[in-house]
Amino acid sequence: MQRSDSSLKRELSLIDAVSVGLGAIIGAGIFVLIGIAAGLAGPAVMLAVLISAVSAMFTAFSFCELGSALPRAGGVYEYGHELIHPMVGFLMGWMWVSGNIVLGATASQGFGYYLSALVPGVSFRLAAAALVALVTLLNALGTKLSASVNNVFVTVKVGVLALFSALGLLNVSLDNFHPFAPHGFAPVLQAAALFYFAYIGFPRIAVMAEELKNPERDLPRAILTALWSSALIYLLVSLAAVGVAGWERLAASRAPLEEVARMLGVGWVVGAGGLVATFSVVLTSVMGQSRVFFAMARNGEVPSTLSAVHPKLGTPVYSVLLSGSIMMALVLAFDISGLAMVTSFLVLLSHTLTNVASLRLYLLGREPPFRSPLRPLHAAAGAFLSAVLVLSVEPQAQAFGCAVLLAGALWYLLYTRLARAEGKRKG
Repeated sequence: MQRSDSSLKRELSLIDAVSVGLGAIIGAGIFVLIGIAAGLAGPAVMLAVLISAVSAMFTAFSFCELGSALPRAGGVYEYGHELIHPMVGFLMGWMWVSGNIVLGATASQGFGYYLSALVPGVSFRLAAAALVALVTLLNALGTKLSASVNNVFVTVKVGVLALFSALGLLNVSLDNFHPFAPHGFAPVLQAAALFYFAYIGFPRIAVMAEELKNPERDLPRAILTALWSSALIYLLVSLAAVGVAGWERLAASRAPLEEVARMLGVGWVVGAGGLVATFSVVLTSVMGQSRVFFAMARNGEVPSTLSAVHPKLGTPVYSVLLSGSIMMALVLAFDISGLAMVTSFLVLLSHTLTNVASLRLYLLGREPPFRSPLRPLHAAAGAFLSAVLVLSVEPQAQAFGCAVLLAGALWYLLYTRLARAEGKRKG
């Protein structure tokens, strides 16, 4: 493959960007998370959904401002690199990629479990590996192609949840909403903190900024549309689930939405929803990771080969293949469901620093094309809330996440030193 200049095609529309966000946000987690949250909050789980959406909005505003000011591939990596410090930016990108690789691998194994349950005899691990191979191929063949496939799966996924909600709302029992907050208000906040993790996929739109046709206008619109659309879907799903089954039954079930769907006579809905939800999460995960690797390579912090763009396909093929290969290795070698909290730690820490970068943008006097109506309070609130959630992650996950950070710091220090030495030798 001939090397081209390190630039990506601007071929994604606003609809494509919103779809990337919804593909990343609405994953298989909603099919399980609703039961855990209902156990904490009772029928007030609906309030928890809204509180967590408002909390996520503060950080979303920071991504909107930064993405419109710095519409480059790499997202959080570029924000930290330019506005805080190059090493901090590298570590932000390193954390984001590490967390999303684990998230994508976990989702692919979830796909395997759903498929093996629907088709007995299918190996969940081989199904997961086949999914990773397929989405890697799609991402390599073209950004518009993978975005179009994602659009179809997001439409199906949203349609499945809309059908579930509509049928559920027609069979609601008002008695299931009393008492509204049986354990008080404090557990509602705990449920909101838990549900926050259901929204953290929207930054994947930011890493695609360099491929949007009009990033200054469309990136903020896409982030906010994806966030509030997913909040509305979560609200309707929680309302229907509680109204049909009652919060106690949801809390006692390991597959709460599946149980509600069986009560409604449409048990297949959850199986189909789980398959398409995990597919689109893995597809957008590879898409996002590869763009961060691409941006790092363009800045000389990882091998420059990863910044090569295929002259015909217009994709960073080597970055895509690296992302898929790492995910494939994890899928085949480990049961990584236990690493989910590590993902939360890494992504939330990168969000904390992203809000710091948004504050720096304000303090430097730079006026982005999109300005938050709460500027700069949204960034301070987003940094605080993200930091609180980082500290709420279990200690083992914090320790593992710190080890990932240390590995990234060592890579940056050694690789950039070697690169400078090589540059002097050639010079």
